[in-house]
Amino acid sequence: MASKRIKQKMTAVETPADKARALWLAGLGAVSIAQKRGGELGANLIAEGKDFQARAQQLVQEVGTDAQAQIKGAFAPLRMQAKDNAKKFGVVIEGAVAAVLAHLGIPSKADIEELTQRMTALSRQLKTVK
Repeated sequence: MASKRIKQKMTAVETPADKARALWLAGLGAVSIAQKRGGELGANLIAEGKDFQARAQQLVQEVGTDAQAQIKGAFAPLRMQAKDNAKKFGVVIEGAVAAVLAHLGIPSKADIEELTQRMTALSRQLKTVK
């Protein structure tokens, strides 16, 4: 019945002052209703807030897990390619360093190992001759 009166008054409003007064009264009515139902409304809002927080946290966790899986999947081929390129680059660098060292007359590790083996063999031969 109250809503019927409000509708009648709202339709009968013609001047800007009347419209402003109707809006003011509507605002006061909203405040009055909020005060009357305040305790119940507050408890409902708190319960809804807790529920929403739980749903939001679950959604964030799911999205984070999915994003992490997608990122790992996207970067796996790049990681493998980077490892392959690093190996190839290492081989090229080792070859270039070996060539520079050979040009300077510095023996390589393989050369030193070969000389060590030859010296060991010669030492054995000398011991058997004595």
